[in-house]
Amino acid sequence: MKTYVGIDFGACYIKAAKISPQIKRVQPIKLNMNIAGGVAIPAAILYDKINGEVEVKVGEGAQASVDVENKISRLTPKLAVKNWSKYIPNLDAKISAADALKDIFAKIWRHIANQAARDENFDVTVTVPAAFSDVQKKIIRQAAIQADVPISTIITAPFAEIFSREEIFQDAAQIVMIFDFGATTLDVTLFELSRTAKTFNVTELSAATLNYGGKNIDESILKNIFWTKYADEVKIFRDKPFELMTLIASMKEEIFLDEEEISSGSLIDGKGNLYEFELTRQEIFTAIERDGVKEKIIAMLDDVLDDAGISAEEVVAVEVSGGTSSIEYFLDVLENYFGEEIFDAENFERDEITLGAAIGAARYRKLTDEDNLRVKVKNVVPCGIYIQRGEKYLRCIRRNELRGFITPYKPISTDELKKNKWRLSIYQSFCNEVELPAESGDAVYIGDVKIDSALYETETILFKMQVNAAGQVCVKFFEDRNVNGRSKIVFVEERVLVSSK
Repeated sequence: MKTYVGIDFGACYIKAAKISPQIKRVQPIKLNMNIAGGVAIPAAILYDKINGEVEVKVGEGAQASVDVENKISRLTPKLAVKNWSKYIPNLDAKISAADALKDIFAKIWRHIANQAARDENFDVTVTVPAAFSDVQKKIIRQAAIQADVPISTIITAPFAEIFSREEIFQDAAQIVMIFDFGATTLDVTLFELSRTAKTFNVTELSAATLNYGGKNIDESILKNIFWTKYADEVKIFRDKPFELMTLIASMKEEIFLDEEEISSGSLIDGKGNLYEFELTRQEIFTAIERDGVKEKIIAMLDDVLDDAGISAEEVVAVEVSGGTSSIEYFLDVLENYFGEEIFDAENFERDEITLGAAIGAARYRKLTDEDNLRVKVKNVVPCGIYIQRGEKYLRCIRRNELRGFITPYKPISTDELKKNKWRLSIYQSFCNEVELPAESGDAVYIGDVKIDSALYETETILFKMQVNAAGQVCVKFFEDRNVNGRSKIVFVEERVLVSSK
């Protein structure tokens, strides 16, 4: 018998849950070293030095440290940055995102394994953000293996959310939306679900992401509320932004976690002076309103439904997850958009919302492995796929295109490829514009396709691109050659996206 573990590796927080042979229900796994802590820990790592020896700290201890030179936070977004690394003075070495990821896995896995009997047979599923490419998933899998984590599966967080609540498994076909509002992004995914005796069918209809989350709300509270109420105090702590933002986040959490209308907190400056702060529920809502988030969410929901050709009335359930989703302001937006029967907000458990992807990951693996449930999946491409052409990114595959779609022929010159060392650099973006300026920051590098220069004869190469069922970007290359006196397009080679990290 196995213990199925789900690890949700988010941009800012890590959560975990398990289903053990002794207790069949899903249980949260406490990752916090601090007994009083909650179920989630910050995705931060600190390479501390104590008595000349480097000690790795993960979670609150790392996040709270003021030693920014030896700390790495918000790790998963860095996996999308080309060749990202940071020099760590205490190690006297550069650490890549993959290296830091391996060290975090090693630390939390020892903590998870120590909570269980030695003879437990673990089976681990890791969830990743919806937009992660096959390249990034491979980096995560390799890091987990190097850290001795018995990883079996990597799935996206929205997909895992489908399995987080048992009531979702019905015989009748249904349209369900996953509303995953975390610390840095809001991921909305629309699924069509149906079940037969042995098979659970999951068809992803459309998806979108809004780069706004709980951290942005904290920043908005600082800008729109604290700079007005506490201008002098904010100036005093300008050199300690982490302490001030941590205070704001904890006050916000207290209001929504403990269902309070007002929260108080304090900070001490370098001279020992104490400063008191207060934050109200309505002030948080005011900050959100000033950011225009409601309008952005509604536009996003409109786009997702339009892309799928689905009306709001056809959506039978909205499953919410992520800590930011528990703010009733956003639940009200959903109820107003879909109707009051779309979910029962009064029965929401905060831990279930926070742990949704981790719970779903553990349950998905048990269902497919131990209970032999067959899951058939059809996915869309969650991001537009682009190539870089000079100072611009040009779209090849649009967001929400079905996987397997093959583009028409697209030309590229051999001179351009030579400048990039015969590599075609691939990017992804939540934007759906045909063309993006390189300086806009809207496109994220996900890897290179390497080309064999010895195979080509002409000055212009043609290529077709697709994202296959496994989520891999595949590119086929052709040339328009003279064959027996006639022009003919000839297939030359096929390449799958590889990382240059």
